[in-house]
Amino acid sequence: MIENAQPASRRTKYPASRTDTTVLIVGAGPVGLLAAILLSRQGIDCLVVERRRPRQDSAPKAHVVNPRSLEIFRSAGLDVDEMYAQGSPPDATRHVWFLQTLVGRELGVLSTSDPRTDALTPTPMLNLAQPRLEGILAREAARCSGVEIRRGHTWSGCRIGDGMVESTIEGDAGAFTTRSRYLVAADGANSAVRDFLDIGMDGDPAVRQRVTIHFEANLRPLLGERLGFLYWIMAPDAAGTFIAYDPASTWVYSPRFHPTDFVRSDYSDEHCRALIRRAIGVDDVPVAIRHVVPWTMAAQVANAYRSGNCFLAGDAAHRFPPTGGLGLNTGLQDAHNLVWKIAAVERGRAAGTLLDTYERERRPVAAINTEQSLHNAARLVPLFANATTSLASGDIGPDAMKKIREEIEANRDHFISAGLQLGFSYGPPVRGPADPTRYDPSIEPGARLPHAWFQKNGRRVSMLDLLDPTRFTVLAASAGPSWRAWSDATPDLQWVSLDDGIRFEPPWPGASLVRGGGAILVRPDGHVAAVARDDSPLSQEALSQALRLYALCPQSLGASLRSPPAN
Repeated sequence: MIENAQPASRRTKYPASRTDTTVLIVGAGPVGLLAAILLSRQGIDCLVVERRRPRQDSAPKAHVVNPRSLEIFRSAGLDVDEMYAQGSPPDATRHVWFLQTLVGRELGVLSTSDPRTDALTPTPMLNLAQPRLEGILAREAARCSGVEIRRGHTWSGCRIGDGMVESTIEGDAGAFTTRSRYLVAADGANSAVRDFLDIGMDGDPAVRQRVTIHFEANLRPLLGERLGFLYWIMAPDAAGTFIAYDPASTWVYSPRFHPTDFVRSDYSDEHCRALIRRAIGVDDVPVAIRHVVPWTMAAQVANAYRSGNCFLAGDAAHRFPPTGGLGLNTGLQDAHNLVWKIAAVERGRAAGTLLDTYERERRPVAAINTEQSLHNAARLVPLFANATTSLASGDIGPDAMKKIREEIEANRDHFISAGLQLGFSYGPPVRGPADPTRYDPSIEPGARLPHAWFQKNGRRVSMLDLLDPTRFTVLAASAGPSWRAWSDATPDLQWVSLDDGIRFEPPWPGASLVRGGGAILVRPDGHVAAVARDDSPLSQEALSQALRLYALCPQSLGASLRSPPAN
């Protein structure tokens, strides 16, 4: 990887038939960096341009990395153990607290984990500040072949035509053009690419105004046994939310109410310290204010994810309320869905129509997650109203406390959403879970292949570890030679045999099907493409047809399969 590489005057001049890079990624946040890493794993080169210089200090943003995103990191060979080491310890991620003040009366507590769900993923939820996550991804991208990152470079426009995207980039040495076959816009909620392509957003651009106060303080001694990462403060004069990135040092406080028109001078360091200390409930805590950031809570999804060979991903494609921690994770999963499709088309394994499935699959997921995020935000309103009113009266009686705890319980799907995280399905049709809090493992087409542990060569292996992220995988019994013959005759397919003696922990829902002679065809992104109940010629043809539905075709057809980009 080359940071801030050669200026435009020294760049190699390519003939018009050549590209400077296969994929241009605009934005080096978590989504753009993950896309670059995944492209490298696929053997596809890319250039990442980022207008920001490397940040020495920044306010924490997103912090919840959900199990599915961690599974994606794991499959890409990222050091998930390092992520856990840099995040909050497990005992500090299991609860969210509802309190009068941080040191005051406890009104209720909710668990953020369900033991039944924790057993169904190799990577439980993690609380990790976005800047730390970006650092891990950036260091990995630096080790990736075919990845070049230019910071301090701004994308300012493009021309789309003839299967190419010619972008104008502005850097220290002036403006230059870069030709790529694809452009991935991962440049955030105020995406310049989305605006240039004139792609609109559906939904509410201003649900409500918020301000984030990033501060440093050691509040760990004040927490006692109240370990957690979210603290909802209900005191009438200090209603708001604390996020504990590191209880001994790094916090964010977001007051519940503040003026619609943000004026920075109204939020002096002294004023912010007073707000924070009031919410803590202690006046003598040393507090250092680091950043004060106003922002607007939105609930929007782009009305298109593609223009030609330009694709939107992450916050460029959707803007969620933070309630539920779905925004960052949805963006990471966008990149996961898109990259294998770009690679399949670019290597001649699939027709260009495969790229049309990106929007068909990911846009409905974003709509589902937007609705849940809005629901979560709305459910907090009566809770805060009821709790602050009761606390303002001076004494909460049994009836008032019962009502507050009922309101807290009504917010359970805000904090436990395994169904949304692991249980969404690409179908078709795309669908979310019947119950956001519950994940029911399924091998139906479109579902994420269920995880289960088993022993292989003396080590513990997840079913997800058997998948090849660069091609389709067929899972069948070792005693099924007909499936082996079918897979050998199918280009770019990985065949995995499952011995009858394997013991799965927990029980794996595909075991009886495979042992009965059936097979499961799994996409490179870990979602089930098709299921065969037996090994008959009819079942084999059904799996072949499933591959054709993904526009997959023999490599021998090569680049001639690249269809003109959609407009």
